[in-house]
Amino acid sequence: MNLAFEDNFFGAAKAEETAYLIFYENNDAVVLGKSLELHEEVFLHKRLPCVYRRISGGGTVTHSPGNLNYAFFLSLEAYPELFNVSLSYERLLGAIAAGIGDRVAIRGYSDLGYGVRGEVRKFSGNAQCRKRGWLMLHGTLVYSTAALRRIPWFLKMPPKQPEYRAGRSHREFMTNVLPCSSRPQLMRRVRLAVASLLNAELAAVQPVELPGYSPANAPFQPEYKHG
Repeated sequence: MNLAFEDNFFGAAKAEETAYLIFYENNDAVVLGKSLELHEEVFLHKRLPCVYRRISGGGTVTHSPGNLNYAFFLSLEAYPELFNVSLSYERLLGAIAAGIGDRVAIRGYSDLGYGVRGEVRKFSGNAQCRKRGWLMLHGTLVYSTAALRRIPWFLKMPPKQPEYRAGRSHREFMTNVLPCSSRPQLMRRVRLAVASLLNAELAAVQPVELPGYSPANAPFQPEYKHG
């Protein structure tokens, strides 16, 4: 339902609006990038949760309690400098990294990492989708050790790896968001970072009825279900 919301939001956003930041946290699931193959990404012999495919590229991730997901929507008409994809990652992820805490920085093309005992470990994977003059940046922010333990259980080593990974296993490569000890603290830091980037005031958005959406016609039904 959250993935369907992201897709439908592109159709509901209005030209005069400029930005939204949305958080959600899912039950156990595996989420594939739009062009990835299931058998290359996950251990099919294990009992898997539901598997979904999202509308953006990037790698396969696990969703679970302890893994905060965010979706940041920006009008490219209001922020035309972000048409450049590389610059948009640099600007947006750089702001989020600075807001989370010291020793957090962009790694690879779209990861956020944290310095742990002299090496950088990943706690956040991010991807983009663009249409109708809007940009969506969404990603995972792993803040609990319980969520970390699910990753090597379900996911194989990815076929494509950033150079800084240096062949490390999931256990050696991943960490949780060490500067933040709780979900509310993490959400507050990301919200303040985004508000500072846009020179904006924080405001709560009231729930809206998305045109044509209902659970029955959601575009993201489970693609695979084991067990």
